[in-house]
Amino acid sequence: MSNVPVNGGTQAQLRSSEFTWKGAPALGRVHALNERCLELLTHLARTDRQQISLSIVNQHRSLWRGLTAATRRRAARTPFLLMDLHFQDADWWRSAKDLRTTRRRKMVLHTAFTGKIAAELMRETLMLAWSTVAFDRGAASIMLGMTPAVSAIVAELGPQDVEHIASRHSQHLQPRWEDFPSFWGKLLSAARDGDDEALSYVHLHGVQLIGSGMLPLLDGRFL
Repeated sequence: MSNVPVNGGTQAQLRSSEFTWKGAPALGRVHALNERCLELLTHLARTDRQQISLSIVNQHRSLWRGLTAATRRRAARTPFLLMDLHFQDADWWRSAKDLRTTRRRKMVLHTAFTGKIAAELMRETLMLAWSTVAFDRGAASIMLGMTPAVSAIVAELGPQDVEHIASRHSQHLQPRWEDFPSFWGKLLSAARDGDDEALSYVHLHGVQLIGSGMLPLLDGRFL
C-alpha cells in the first residue's frame, strides 16, 4: 500500500516532502541577529574615529561604510551566527554561571558592542543558545559552533542564570573571527556584489572554520 500513487506521487514521497528540519526556526533568528550585528558594525565604521579597535572593521572600513540595508540582509544569511560567546569554552561558561564568581577569567581586549545595545544583543544571543540547545543540540553545534560540553552547561541554565550572564558579561559577546579580517572582507564583498556563488564559498569556509575549531575539543565524540 505504501507505493500507491497519491496525486502523482507515493505516500512515502508525501511523507518525505512534509519533513521539516527542527533547526529551521532557529536559523531565522540567527539571520536576524546577524543583521543586527552587521548594522552595529556598519555604524561603528561610519563614526569619525580614525582608528577602530576591531581589525575586521578597521581593515575594511570602506566596505562597511558602503553597505546598504539590502546588502547587510544578504550578508546576514549565513548558516551560522556571526557572533561568538565562548561557545567552545566550557570553563568560561561554568565561571559565568556561578553567581559567586567575581573574577573574570578572560580579559576582553576590544569591546565591540556597548551600553544598552550590548545588553539587548547579549540577552537575545543567550535566549537563542538556550532554546536551540533545548530542541536540537546538533543545530547548536552547526549554527553556533557550540561544543557538547558547552551545550550541557547551557541546557542546565534557568531564567535567572540567563539574566545573570546577560547583565554581567555582555562585553564578551564579540564578532566571530576577529583575528581573521579576510573572511569578513570576502563576505562583505560577495554580499555587495550580489555574487551568490562567492557567498556560497564564504558560507562553506565559515562552516569549515567552525568545524576546525571544534574538532580538537570533541574528544572523539559525535555532536
